[in-house]
Amino acid sequence: MKLIKPEWIEHGPKESLSSLHINPEGIRVALAGKYNAVDCIRIFRLASILDETYQTQSRLLCRIDTQCPLCVRFAYTSDVLAVASRQNVLLYHLTSTNPNVTNLQSSSSFGDFPETWRLRSSLSSGHVADILDIAWCPLNDRYLASCSIDNHICIYSWPSTTLTITLRGHTGLVKGLAWDPTGLLLASQSSDGTVKVWSSTTWQCEQTIKEPFDGCAESTSFLRLDWSPDGTMFTTAHAKNNTFPVSACVIRGASTVDAEFVGHRREVTCARFLQRILLINGRRRCLLAIGSKDRTLSLWLTSPRQPMCIINDFFASGILDMSWHLNDNDGLITLGICSPDGACAFIIFNKDELGTPLTRHEMEKFYSDMYKVNISIPTKTITNGAPMTNGNGHSHHLQQSTVKATLANQTERRLGDGRRCIKPLCIDTHTPAPTPTPSPALPPPPPPAPTSNSSSTPSIRHMPTIPIDPKPTKGVIRSSTSSITLPSSISSTTLFPPLKLQSNLIRKINNEYELRTEKSDQFYILSCINEKTKLVQWKNIFQSPLLAIQATKNFIAIVTLQETQHCSELFILQQQSGLRLYSNIVLTQTLASLYISENTNNIHRATISLIYITGLLTVFDITRNSMTCPIIDVNIAHLLPPHASIVDIFTLNHINSDTVCLITSTGHLYGFDNMLKHWTCLFHKHDFVSDFALPSELTSSGPLSTLTKSYGATINDDIYQKTLYSSPNRDLLVSAYLETQIHRSRILHSSREYYFWLTSFVRFLASSSLDDKSLKLKSILDHLAEHVHSTPTNSNINLMPLKTKDEYQNLLNECLIILRNHDDASTLVQHYE
Repeated sequence: MKLIKPEWIEHGPKESLSSLHINPEGIRVALAGKYNAVDCIRIFRLASILDETYQTQSRLLCRIDTQCPLCVRFAYTSDVLAVASRQNVLLYHLTSTNPNVTNLQSSSSFGDFPETWRLRSSLSSGHVADILDIAWCPLNDRYLASCSIDNHICIYSWPSTTLTITLRGHTGLVKGLAWDPTGLLLASQSSDGTVKVWSSTTWQCEQTIKEPFDGCAESTSFLRLDWSPDGTMFTTAHAKNNTFPVSACVIRGASTVDAEFVGHRREVTCARFLQRILLINGRRRCLLAIGSKDRTLSLWLTSPRQPMCIINDFFASGILDMSWHLNDNDGLITLGICSPDGACAFIIFNKDELGTPLTRHEMEKFYSDMYKVNISIPTKTITNGAPMTNGNGHSHHLQQSTVKATLANQTERRLGDGRRCIKPLCIDTHTPAPTPTPSPALPPPPPPAPTSNSSSTPSIRHMPTIPIDPKPTKGVIRSSTSSITLPSSISSTTLFPPLKLQSNLIRKINNEYELRTEKSDQFYILSCINEKTKLVQWKNIFQSPLLAIQATKNFIAIVTLQETQHCSELFILQQQSGLRLYSNIVLTQTLASLYISENTNNIHRATISLIYITGLLTVFDITRNSMTCPIIDVNIAHLLPPHASIVDIFTLNHINSDTVCLITSTGHLYGFDNMLKHWTCLFHKHDFVSDFALPSELTSSGPLSTLTKSYGATINDDIYQKTLYSSPNRDLLVSAYLETQIHRSRILHSSREYYFWLTSFVRFLASSSLDDKSLKLKSILDHLAEHVHSTPTNSNINLMPLKTKDEYQNLLNECLIILRNHDDASTLVQHYE
């Protein structure tokens, strides 16, 4: 894989790109956006981007100035470029090529270019507002679809360019379109929180999918979705899983989301499939690229879903559009990407690097067998063309066609303002055109290297390589250091390395017992050995190899690897007898880590934590007679910076609530807020103020204090006090810390500490020199009075640690007692008394 980011395609404060498309032959790439603050479309020679030996003068083929071009798409079967310009679809035709032109003035739309593209049609009937996306019907260009911010989809017939029908059904801006490979279905995604699938035979809506898209599309300019080349599914742009942005996968004919591609930190704007099926280890798989506003590109394989690689910090802004191309001659696969910052990039995969693409004939046979339709994938003939050269005299991959003798005699003259005046000729339309003869193809140029003068070098994070095994194996990722097969990840990005299978696992339990595994015939035996007597206390047998073992005084957690089913299972055993308390719990993804911690208040209770390679966490809370799952597949990847690790995961049990806590090697302690379904930092080593830096009379007691003292004991008190008392913002630092502690007490449902920290905050504000202390005190007292004199809703009760009016009344009285000792707060005291 090679990454090219051409710096000579200018970008800056006056430049932006909204769309990119590579034509089916891989000769041209069209870029739509602003150049020198002028709306235009620039068509470049793709080979000049991928090969640095091309001369500068031969890079730009044509420039077309037009208003607000938001999308460009080349036709499949003819040299036609469709452009979304305001509420019109403009159709430009390639009318002539000028191979001898080398002196280009790219800053102007006038002057000579190697190619001439003329406006032949303007599809203005249908939309009344700006068009955001357009799509040709695959393979035969029978229809051209466009969608707009007027909430409608227009279908035009080709080549008649007449409006066939206007599809109405969306109630919001329609931001993306995609035809299935057979042209029988059209998918659309809108800001109304729905994805609809339309039939091209009846023009009726056949599917409406709502669940993962509701209320999540307003923040994106485009929602460019795409169908897989086998037509079995389509992948959407921005969707949400809880609060995390994902790309949703919808199976053909289904009304719900089948799976999700997760891992991006911001909204997904574009999804693009390579429109050829790949053969990898005898399996048919599809290649998908996903671009996001987080400036990250992720590449995936399907069937099963497997992440290939992630490229971070690709551009200064997000990713808006992408386009694939497969060169049948040399097997190179190219992916073009563009960004609103005006930059574009290209990724090149060498032949067989991703697998073997099906040939055109094999794709046609696949569609015939799969969908019972006869589809011919045409090889387009380049008309009005001449061999393109790179400026060094070497011909490019254009097919050469002859021009009629009558056209050779046609004359033209150039006006003073740059316009061309061409004398018309009468052409005999009954004379058959000569058969075009292709020019001999040259060997492919050496793969280009990324430009060294790039302003920002993207960081590439490689994923497990695609296995090339003569014996096809389903869903297998092979490691270079182990021949053991591991289950494939499902709908996520690999962030943590998977656990490796070991021949013999040994675990010690408090230096009293030892757990040992061994293989006997086709079975795996777990033995518990007494360290003092060296005698086997009990044995248990499993039919699958043991991947991980963790234990406490009372419980043993075991994960086995089902090699035939490509999945893992969780078993929980009683430590004293080896009895299976819970068994055969199938894990949803590939395991990266297994943790178990004993409850400090109840030794007959434990917390089992499973971390998957995708950065998701699942937690089980177990006793001998019960088992609950307080956390299911919650993302923790954002809690761990590079080179950080997890120290421990446990459940903090206190009076009325249980909180799952996570400690990282960076000195952070997080608690999971079950109400908000988010992690909250309960302690970190960079707190400017801690319990240790406070006077002894100003310390709390409760779960928050216990956590702080247990896991923050290594903090140097002198450093924290020095930082606190020497800072010119000392009062603001203390105020922020006390407010944070109030919030943390609420997360832990600790009423005693909530009472303590709130009264400490009032005491601090009353004696501080902050200018806005009166406003803060009034806000606190208003909040307490509101709970005293009104009936809070159930949701408010659940969010607050104090449950009754009497508790709030006592807290309000305590705050007023504190304020009575301060003369400048006498007005507040009188008001609330």
